[in-house]
Amino acid sequence: MKKVIYIIIVVLCLLSGCQSPPTPKEVSNAPVLSNHAKPKPFNPLILQNESFEKLSIPAEQFSTVAEWFNDETILYIINEGTGSKVLSFNLLTSETEVFFDSPEHIISVTANKDFNLFLVRSAPSYTDGNLRVLSEKGELMAEWNFKDSIDLFTSWDPFSGEKLLVSSFKEDWSYDSFLLDIQTKNMIKQNVDDPFVQWLSAEKLGYINWSRDMPLLEAPLLMQDLTTNETGELMEQVVTFHTYSDLLITVGDMNDEHMGEYSFYRLPELEKVHSYEAPLLTMYSNYFIPYFAYADGTDRFYSFEPVRGGSVDAYQDEFKLVLVDVKDGTKKVLFENVENKPLKFSPNGLLCLYGYQLEQILIPVNGETLDLVELL
Repeated sequence: MKKVIYIIIVVLCLLSGCQSPPTPKEVSNAPVLSNHAKPKPFNPLILQNESFEKLSIPAEQFSTVAEWFNDETILYIINEGTGSKVLSFNLLTSETEVFFDSPEHIISVTANKDFNLFLVRSAPSYTDGNLRVLSEKGELMAEWNFKDSIDLFTSWDPFSGEKLLVSSFKEDWSYDSFLLDIQTKNMIKQNVDDPFVQWLSAEKLGYINWSRDMPLLEAPLLMQDLTTNETGELMEQVVTFHTYSDLLITVGDMNDEHMGEYSFYRLPELEKVHSYEAPLLTMYSNYFIPYFAYADGTDRFYSFEPVRGGSVDAYQDEFKLVLVDVKDGTKKVLFENVENKPLKFSPNGLLCLYGYQLEQILIPVNGETLDLVELL
């Protein structure tokens, strides 16, 4: 199962590197790269009486839409020669600014829970990686270089919003994990039992204890304490899980290979608040879990669902996008006959980037899908 996960990571990510043992680069008097300022709160009425501007860009330059900057502005990546730029684009005014300019190719940009810090990952070479944390004004807050590795997996702390857990992989797929603190710029090596961890609290991590010897459809969900390094079992069997600032989401088998249970637990108390059933698609040695997303702090969970369970190889139908209200347990279908693609919600949860390059916008409140990018 580990090998399957590793292969998926390689396919989805461009290769970058990491360092063993890495040391942080001190940052002082960092230059302001942009004059960005957070706008006034987003007005939901805009969705009814305003049209969104389209981002027109030469096809040879466009890499991907990367992240939300705020409720009405996105960040996107363009490539220029051996370097990249991160630019902001206001959906209402089409105003565009350079947020960050990098001498090497940028792979991704991910915001913390408050959208006031942005992690920029770049790859100077095949076995060299770089992580930079920028403020909302484009100020360089911290930077770490990584060598002797072919990939990085990063996980923002959704509680403080100022720490990261990073796992770096060598060519033999062995890994080292580190806790990065943006405020102190410290990097501390962590003895974690799995590289693909999620935060359960400010001091505790969660991971699935997959067998190293045989492929399994489910495995126990374990908890590891960062301060004591003690581990314990949270749940006996899960297929996958994800955490946000106030919610743990798990998917588990229901002793029926074609049905699964999506469950929601409040963090950090781990109190179960709701669960529901959905069809599951199976692969050779594990389950195929469609993309899902949670609009942090809204109690609204969005997930693609197949119309029936079974083998993913034999599945020819499209998917439906459903909305589940975690608080009251209601569920409704927002879109029928849509493709299963990545989702990324705006801070207020009103708009959603959609697509393998996040090149479209979904508007759940009115059921619209809009093209965001026009390639020239």
